[in-house]
Amino acid sequence: MRSGRGRLNLTAPVPEANHMPNPGDWDLFRRQREALVGDSVTTVEREPLAPHTTLRIGGPARVLLRCGTREGVVAALQAVSEAGVPWLVLGLGANVLVPDDGLDAVVLTLVGDLAAISREGTRIRAGGGAQLARVVRESLSAGLAGVECLGGIPSTVGGALAMNAGAYGQEILDVLAWAEVVEEDRTVRRLERWEVHGGYRWSVLGKGRIVTSVELALRAEDPEVLRANVRQAREHRQRAIPPEPSAGSVFRNPAGDYAGRLLELAGCKGLRRGGAEVSQRHANVIINTGSATAADVRGLVTEMAGRVRERFGIRLALELKILDRTGRVLTDPEGPLA
Repeated sequence: MRSGRGRLNLTAPVPEANHMPNPGDWDLFRRQREALVGDSVTTVEREPLAPHTTLRIGGPARVLLRCGTREGVVAALQAVSEAGVPWLVLGLGANVLVPDDGLDAVVLTLVGDLAAISREGTRIRAGGGAQLARVVRESLSAGLAGVECLGGIPSTVGGALAMNAGAYGQEILDVLAWAEVVEEDRTVRRLERWEVHGGYRWSVLGKGRIVTSVELALRAEDPEVLRANVRQAREHRQRAIPPEPSAGSVFRNPAGDYAGRLLELAGCKGLRRGGAEVSQRHANVIINTGSATAADVRGLVTEMAGRVRERFGIRLALELKILDRTGRVLTDPEGPLA
């Protein structure tokens, strides 16, 4: 979620799948993955992805890898690289739409040591797979400020850094000390804060890298000030964010305007396709009323974008990551059904 300059959005990125130049050799990958067990990696075939997304939509992943150590991540990337199969990293799945048929790709998640949290003084160290909400709770219990307004963002730490998540004047890059990453070529690097460029909803950590560990530099604060900040952020979220399953904002705000305002004026609130509905609380959020499919959501996305274009002549850009079967992100909001 981000606000501060009048914007309020749920953000928790899922990178686009990494595609190899050849069609991929799944038989080779199947043989290689057996060796991953010794590298703190567990493998699951046909793991349903709906429970791994906040929309609660999506079919199974061809293979899900749970990586518990940095070495496990390196080994997993070696395996997918040699087999030439597509892969992506999935955090809490808060801004992603997985196809109903699932993903014909390898999905990596970070667990174990890569989801751990520790504190020393005013510094908090966390694995890339740690939930951001847990980091915020740890900081609050220690009387530390810098991330207290980010507790409502459904994201892992790595996902939040990749997207530079922010809310109510705070951005996670503002408190980053360093980040350890595994590059696509399996190189392990430690990036200091000055090396991590980023801005509104982006950072270089979202460009083909897997964040395995980070350190955040916080500051001591009066507990009363912290509680007031948390209370204010919670009240804002409760007013703006619908309680039903959703993926947060569907579209990015266009320059000088707000997607939610345009969508509301275009009559999008309450639009429905199957079990998917544009929230009555926020016109830039699609909710799952209980039986929504990815096709339902994609149909609504197309209609919403078309209404805004026809009325205002503005082509909205997607914030929601709509994935195809191989994990590629579809970028045309008026053509996602193609």
